[in-house]
Amino acid sequence: MKVPEVLEHLPGVGPLLGRMATPHEEPRPREDPTLVLPSLDAFTLPSTERKLGDGRTLVVRHPEVRPPRGPGLTVMTFNILLGGQRRAALLAYFDELEAEGRMPDVIGLQEANVPISVLLSSRYGFHLAYFGHDGGPGARLINGKAFLSRHPLVDAVHHTYVLSDAERAAAIQRRGGDPFELVEDRGSLRVHLEVWGLPVALYNVHHALGDSGINAHNLRQLNTLLRHRKVPHAIALGDFNANTAIKRGGSWLMAHLKAYDDTDTVEEYAVRYGEPHASVGDHGVGNIADPRLRHELHVLEQGLPETIAHAAATRVRLPGGAVMTPKQALTELRSGKVARGSEHWLRLQDIADSATLSSLPDESGVVPATGKRFDNLYASPELEPILFEVDRSTESSDHQPVVAHYTPRAAPTAALTRERSPRS
Repeated sequence: MKVPEVLEHLPGVGPLLGRMATPHEEPRPREDPTLVLPSLDAFTLPSTERKLGDGRTLVVRHPEVRPPRGPGLTVMTFNILLGGQRRAALLAYFDELEAEGRMPDVIGLQEANVPISVLLSSRYGFHLAYFGHDGGPGARLINGKAFLSRHPLVDAVHHTYVLSDAERAAAIQRRGGDPFELVEDRGSLRVHLEVWGLPVALYNVHHALGDSGINAHNLRQLNTLLRHRKVPHAIALGDFNANTAIKRGGSWLMAHLKAYDDTDTVEEYAVRYGEPHASVGDHGVGNIADPRLRHELHVLEQGLPETIAHAAATRVRLPGGAVMTPKQALTELRSGKVARGSEHWLRLQDIADSATLSSLPDESGVVPATGKRFDNLYASPELEPILFEVDRSTESSDHQPVVAHYTPRAAPTAALTRERSPRS
């Protein structure tokens, strides 16, 4: 165990280490070009296998956009798996949301591509901002991200994170030469929306899996963008590829002695989940065992503090439409009436921890619990979180969609007039 990890276990020291200021200003992510198209018909379908795009942010304002639900702002983040690989199930899910009046006003997609983004925008009446890059000579692949919005779309831009060749090579070497996804670039797609007259900035991310140091670097770059934003009202969302439920290292003894509660330490995760099934894409706790990553997560939560912990209501939607709260799941887990390790126990674990990542069945046909909250939303103090919902009613991806509903607060005058960097 490294020294920072040992210190984390001392009373009062762990939270202090996690909240220490970043010692230097991170280099700014690179701003990519933006192209505003006159209509969805103006999109050129890429001829590449994954159809991710050419590295420009593409913006289309739908001429017959459907009205937002209101009041307030409802936002979803959803990793739809390789350009909507399970397309029939994905469209059935969105059809159900629309028919039941549950379609969010704004949807941030990860692992999108041009065809699925255009289809969803056209089919359900959304403005669209999309970015992806198929790579090629002199350019790296960047997986597709999209925003679908029924609120007015003011502008959009993508920033690609700056990562040196030496840092990337060192990470690949740590993996024994296996590059995995580390050859790809990462970044943030930012849109400015007008929500019932208020400007709101939303940042959509899909961070690196395969090396916790690179993931921490991604989050540090996002925090740099957030510090220099122009708009006080802001939400960061997406697939962080890190178990954002984990806040600190924790105590081995307390993890074994405490009654079942929120799994928010590395030690509690190890006791309750052990080594998860490899199909979740990352062995162990999910990158977050690295103190550098937990530090950047604390920095993010300082700037955008309105999280699942502050929502007036938190729930998990189940197949068939029933809902269950994490507290209800915890009560069942503590009751002693559910056999430890049974399928019911495993599902209760994921509900209790608001996990958003699904696993494939193991060799016995049992779907393990992952306990991993890779997909999340963080909002500025000007946005009051009313609802946080993980939707486990769909099997259209290996991630669960997450929905949050906010009531905008009026921004303080000082926040509106303070000097901001010209970059967003």
